[in-house]
Amino acid sequence: MGLLGWEVLSPQNSIAAVLYPSPVRVSSIRVFPTGAQPFSQSPETLAVTEPAAFFLDVFFNAHPIQVTSVSQDSQEKRVVKNALAPTRIAYAGGSTEFTVDMGPEYATRLIIFRGDFEVISVAIYGEVVTEIPEVSGYETKPLPAPTSMTLSPSVDLASSTNPTLLAENLLSLLPTSPPLSLVSRLVFSLKPEDEDWDDPDFPYIYSDLDNDEVMDLEGLVQSVTRPIRDDISPETLSRFATKMHDYLGSNPSDDAYFVAKLLTKAASQQTRISRTLLQHIDLPKVFNEHTLDETTILCLLDAAANIEIARYFSEDEEFLKGFEELQSSPKIDKSTQKALKRLLTRLRGWQSFEDALSNPDGDFAASAAFLKDIATGELSLGCWLECMLIHDNLATKLRRHPVPSRPQPPPLPLLFQERHSAILHVQFIAFVRALLGVSSVLAALAWADSIGNSPCRERALGVLVLWQGVDGYREIVNHCLLLRQLTKRLGWNKTDDVPTKSGNLAERLLVGLAKDPQAMLRECLVDTVLSLEPPFSFIEAEEMLEIGKLARVARDGLSSAIEELTYTSVRPFSLRRLRVLRVSLAIVEEELAYDDGEWHVLDSFWDEHHQGIAPTLTSMLVDISDDLNHHFALTPMPCMNQALSDLLFRTADDLLHLITRFVLVYPSNGRDLRHISTAIADLYACSRAACARFCVSSAAHLAALNIRQTCPQILRNFTDPNVHVEVGTSSAQIALRALLDHASQSAGRDPVYHILQLYDLIDNILPQPGNSMSNGTAEADIESSFWTASIFPKVLPELTAFCHLLEAETRAVFVERLQRLDNGETGIGEWLLIEEMNNLSTTLNNLAGSTQEDNYRLILRYQISTSILFFDLLLSSSRASAWAVSSLSSNADLSQLFDSCLSLILDANLSSLSLTRFTRQLAKHASDFGPDVRFNILLLTLRNARMDPSVGNALDFVPGMLESLPSTAISVDPLRNEVGRMISAYSDHAPSLKEDNAEMLLLTLEWLASQEDVKLSILGGISLESFHYLCSMLAAVLSSARMDALTTVETKLSIDEDETFPPSTTELPEALTLPLQSIENLLSPKPFEPSTPKRGTKTPDILGVVISPPAALLRSPAATGLTKTYTANDFRQLRQVPSTRLNTSRLPSTHG
Repeated sequence: MGLLGWEVLSPQNSIAAVLYPSPVRVSSIRVFPTGAQPFSQSPETLAVTEPAAFFLDVFFNAHPIQVTSVSQDSQEKRVVKNALAPTRIAYAGGSTEFTVDMGPEYATRLIIFRGDFEVISVAIYGEVVTEIPEVSGYETKPLPAPTSMTLSPSVDLASSTNPTLLAENLLSLLPTSPPLSLVSRLVFSLKPEDEDWDDPDFPYIYSDLDNDEVMDLEGLVQSVTRPIRDDISPETLSRFATKMHDYLGSNPSDDAYFVAKLLTKAASQQTRISRTLLQHIDLPKVFNEHTLDETTILCLLDAAANIEIARYFSEDEEFLKGFEELQSSPKIDKSTQKALKRLLTRLRGWQSFEDALSNPDGDFAASAAFLKDIATGELSLGCWLECMLIHDNLATKLRRHPVPSRPQPPPLPLLFQERHSAILHVQFIAFVRALLGVSSVLAALAWADSIGNSPCRERALGVLVLWQGVDGYREIVNHCLLLRQLTKRLGWNKTDDVPTKSGNLAERLLVGLAKDPQAMLRECLVDTVLSLEPPFSFIEAEEMLEIGKLARVARDGLSSAIEELTYTSVRPFSLRRLRVLRVSLAIVEEELAYDDGEWHVLDSFWDEHHQGIAPTLTSMLVDISDDLNHHFALTPMPCMNQALSDLLFRTADDLLHLITRFVLVYPSNGRDLRHISTAIADLYACSRAACARFCVSSAAHLAALNIRQTCPQILRNFTDPNVHVEVGTSSAQIALRALLDHASQSAGRDPVYHILQLYDLIDNILPQPGNSMSNGTAEADIESSFWTASIFPKVLPELTAFCHLLEAETRAVFVERLQRLDNGETGIGEWLLIEEMNNLSTTLNNLAGSTQEDNYRLILRYQISTSILFFDLLLSSSRASAWAVSSLSSNADLSQLFDSCLSLILDANLSSLSLTRFTRQLAKHASDFGPDVRFNILLLTLRNARMDPSVGNALDFVPGMLESLPSTAISVDPLRNEVGRMISAYSDHAPSLKEDNAEMLLLTLEWLASQEDVKLSILGGISLESFHYLCSMLAAVLSSARMDALTTVETKLSIDEDETFPPSTTELPEALTLPLQSIENLLSPKPFEPSTPKRGTKTPDILGVVISPPAALLRSPAATGLTKTYTANDFRQLRQVPSTRLNTSRLPSTHG
């Protein structure tokens, strides 16, 4: 993109314009302030823009780009309409660039600027475009490789040894820069009075602990509303604590509240202050059943955000035990019990967090929950931040960990999400650093906004906007911005009549917050969004309508959420509709957290819309999975919308977790469970396609990974043995049957990947052999027995059809998996082997008798090849080989089928690498099979040796099989022909004959020569000359001790050179490749070709009456044609003929 023009425009009637001689495509417009030098190579060029900030409407003349064609008449070209494409920009001062996305189909020749400005200096960047030439051929071009940029070290606080350095640098922009710890106390914890802000010494105004005018606990609390000096003497602290102790008992009903309030004030100060106060308090005496209420406990909760106070509470066993008893006491109201539960959880959370800072195997999930709870309250966050800044133990533990090497630090885990995967210790430390740094910057922002310092505020807001676009940081920033003070400050900084940089950045943060469904549940954010009024410097009109809708749904609560969930959505889903649905789902999820939440939700759904929640959510899940199927279908899509895919995945994830809450408690019907199972299968398959298509760092990729973890987890919950959806029917049976049936329905996506993803999903929900999620081997055995005895026997047809769709390698692994799970209990493995052998037998018979075209026969050969590969893989498996051999040899039905298939393979003269390997495996276990099967194995082994005589061990098992065969199992002609052709092949390769093969060859010839049947001593398929040459080469290789045996063999065996040779071997393909036209021809129905039936004998029915048509059944024999003209009363006479009463081609006459 180059410079299209440098323009200094003065408006006439608030309008200025730029006209280009030819169409251009604008990529950006850069506005420069007065006095700026826009071009380094032209220092004399200076910009002039007045006023310093204003709104500007920009209109582009939309010029469509046309495709030129040599044969196209100029008169037929499209007429260019004078259409204007409007946009609005807010110039807030400084050098600002505004990006323009015109798309490839349009350009412009005219740009119009309208606004309240006196003069404006703009540089317009883009390119000159011409009409697109007609495409004569397709030219492949590589797709651009997506690249991700790492954060600058100055703002990547997760990888910094000093996470608070950025906040300190921001505070240094102030005329008077207070310490970060003091700023944190003032903006989060102490909240200065209005008169303090006007004090000349502010913020260095401190509490006076020696005030003799204080006469009670309430006065003590009022005396510490300001910060306490860091260098305060221990004696002063001791006198203050003693005074507090002396005032206890004067008003017992209020003592607990004021002491808790005093601890809250001290929690954000130095830890020695809290420790001194606690040493003068008898906790069980002050805080007990008679003095505690919800307000007092919430004060203690904020105080417990200080590590010293939390430790003191936890170490006082009597105090802690009393709180635990109160928390479970039925005498205490629910709100107080809930507050007590939060307090006890926070005390345990400090222990987990402190341990996780140094322990690589710490409880990171509990620590993350603790940090999330801390960051939900301003006072709690301020106390925690103070501890992390000044507490030596915590700061040392955090500093002890080395910073990961750049340029690829580990990604920040999403620990503030409700559902997150397991993380590493290094990731947890990075998360803590990021939270510490972000909360420090937020403190600097709040301070700069309080004193009205624009430079510090703008930079702090800019950093937050940057973080809001980075995964990991986004979750921390959004969560902390939901603090009431910070949310309100964003609303107050919104742009007014004159655009400002702070207003633009604040609007960006608000939009990012509003699109988070969990954030929209906060009342302060809802109030802020609903109070927004134009003009805006960043928020567009449509975007304002969208976030306004989200805020109104959140404000109206459950009734509005139910209305949105039951509303029939227009398909496909839009971004706005999906965001509304996510907020509605979040409202329902929040309602379920209450004690009677489930009943309230179910009752509201039924009362307002007379329908259950589970069917409603299931229908919505099916619709969302269907939309995702269209995104990843093989049919060409106009454009991949990553933002829409991201929201579809996230909405589906929310739906699945909410559906699980109801289905597991209130059994659903089989139809809904089938729909849920197939929708999960589609979501799982689409997530794999999304992971392969989207950039690893994109939001859509992360959403796909999240749903990929959710789907197996949800299905495992549904298929638990204790979950039933109908009387006598387990949910596992319905879900598994639905998944198996769905394998052939890829919904337009790649069917191969669809089947593989379904296999992976089924493999995830089946229990592992000898292992289970359950505790104890007995429970694991019960779970395995449940599947093998109660589920698999009821889905055998579906299971067989699914196995047939799998590739040979996957099929072998799946059958082995099922066999190990079954462990011989029901014989599911043997059943699948029988079905596979039946398919192989049918295919072999079809190939032998097929008169179809070559492509159809090629497909049959490929099916045979995959079946043989399947059996080869089973016999080659270390864990399944023994079972496969035992099944093929000991099962009568299977053994008979196996013998038939081997015979058909021999008759068809088939050959392939997998058949060769399969034959070798069979030869190793030949003694386990019956004589008939063993003879066929022998013939295949001889054929293998003939195909590749260079293999060293090709004949190792031949003599043993010959010796073990009874004469009744030997078919003489096939055996002597195979042996003859094998000997002929070895004769051709005699110079390379090894001693091992020579010995095996001689043993084979000795056996033939020793047989009573004379036919076995007559070899076919080899010439006499070749036989003598082979014998001479055997004599050269074998030891002298074997010469007599060789001479005897050469004497006894004779050669029949008149034998005819079989047709050439048919090679089985290892892969199938067909032109698209051939596939279409095979799938298209054959045209109907009429033919005359053959003459034959009449076939009587069971009563002996010939039904092949006599003339009477067709028409009257008196009729000479299909129609007849009657005269006079001929038609009456014709009725009397007996044959006419059988049937006629006319209706009865109605003449009188």
